[in-house]
Amino acid sequence: MSVPPPARPATRFWQTTFWRAGALPAALGSVGSLLAQALLALFLLRLFEPAAVGLYAVVAQIAFGWATLALAQSPLTLLANPQQPALTAGRMAWRQSAARWLWLAPLALAAVLWSQAGTTDDRMDWLPLAVWTAAIALAQLSALLAQSLALRVHGPLSVAAVRLLPALLAAVWAGLCALLWQATGASSLLGAALLGYAVGALWLWPLLGQRSETAPGLATAEAPASVDGRSEGLKFAHTLSDVLVATLLASHWARLHGAAEAGCLLLLLRLLGFVPALVSSAWAQVVLSRPRDQRPGSWAAVLAAALGLGKLAAALLVALQMGWLPAAWQGLAHYLWPLLLWQLAASAMAALSHRPFRFGQAGRYTWQCLAINAGQALLLLAPPLWGWGLAMQLWALSLWLTLTLGLQALWAGRLR
Repeated sequence: MSVPPPARPATRFWQTTFWRAGALPAALGSVGSLLAQALLALFLLRLFEPAAVGLYAVVAQIAFGWATLALAQSPLTLLANPQQPALTAGRMAWRQSAARWLWLAPLALAAVLWSQAGTTDDRMDWLPLAVWTAAIALAQLSALLAQSLALRVHGPLSVAAVRLLPALLAAVWAGLCALLWQATGASSLLGAALLGYAVGALWLWPLLGQRSETAPGLATAEAPASVDGRSEGLKFAHTLSDVLVATLLASHWARLHGAAEAGCLLLLLRLLGFVPALVSSAWAQVVLSRPRDQRPGSWAAVLAAALGLGKLAAALLVALQMGWLPAAWQGLAHYLWPLLLWQLAASAMAALSHRPFRFGQAGRYTWQCLAINAGQALLLLAPPLWGWGLAMQLWALSLWLTLTLGLQALWAGRLR
């Protein structure tokens, strides 16, 4: 009588390929990038002239918007279509993004000229400023595309490095310029940003190799695990909507309620918003890049994000109650609870955002996002006409986003 072999123990989550080769390196790289950005912010405050920091911030914002619109969600499409050979899809995504970068150039140039209009103490002429903006935008879109390509063709070390090194090198170079060479002008900061993104773009080097792929890449030997069938126009509309509503939130809140209130809103959004951003980069993107049999459930990521947001909110609440923050920041208390609800729903949707692509519902997902953004724009523009104050507008905006993003997350979770 033969004895059946003993059952193999189940692989623990932290021992899976998904975690060790994807989610963990992406998370470590993203957290390291955040710390490097904090170091750069410290250098900006202590080592550089305010005028130089202001000029750098304007160029960085214009370049970011230019790169984001030029990409038009190409990094997401690269991950959501694993049935396409990775290098072929990467080349096509970069060419299409570069073409959009070119035809968006007049708008970016207009933004540079507008930012310089009316100033009399400029340290830099508009032409070199436009060149800096164009170079940084092109390098940034290449580096962002390289992050997605790394998940498909590179190893764990590259997955982490392509996220960490751009921010780290930018901070180190800015610090060296100020401390060693006393170069505290805007050119030092712009050069640091360009250096960081250019190094990140180096992970696109496989696109320069063989023009045909004989062996399927990761997850291409099986039936498609996900698909992004949206048109280029729809993806561009989605991206444009995101950029416009983010810009409207920052500018119109300051116009309605003053710079101090806008500072509280945007600072808290930056702090709490890191959690859904981390979930997206270290979870949803990794899930899209992996074969279906390596994809874990996403509700654990939702729970982890909720715990992380709870800890951040509790730490901030303690800091406010204990008087550890300057009195000027006491207004953060009014924003904490509504923004916490908003970011909880955003984190849930970020964790489940891969599912519409897995089940062929990417187009419907984008139309939902467009509707959510339209409602957000309405709640930013209309309340003054309705006689609403700051508190009512803040809660209406947060509840709208909490409800709609929560319902969208439930819809994504129920897809089969």
